[in-house]
Amino acid sequence: MSLRKRIDQNCKDCTYDSACPGSWRQQVALCSIESCPFWDIRAKSTSPIPESTLRWYGVDLAEFQPLAATAEKE
Repeated sequence: MSLRKRIDQNCKDCTYDSACPGSWRQQVALCSIESCPFWDIRAKSTSPIPESTLRWYGVDLAEFQPLAATAEKE
């Protein structure tokens, strides 16, 4: 298994909950555990995260914009 797949699987196992809104990538992108060694290199969502999902997680859209811009540069 590649390193990228192992990191993705770690983040998915840690964060993803199928009962919550958003894909696993969206949920991982919204991870707030900055002390995690994988936080800077975690999977980012390849599609925009709906405002309803951001609201469900308590993320302010204005606060999330810098994260979205960073993901677009990568």
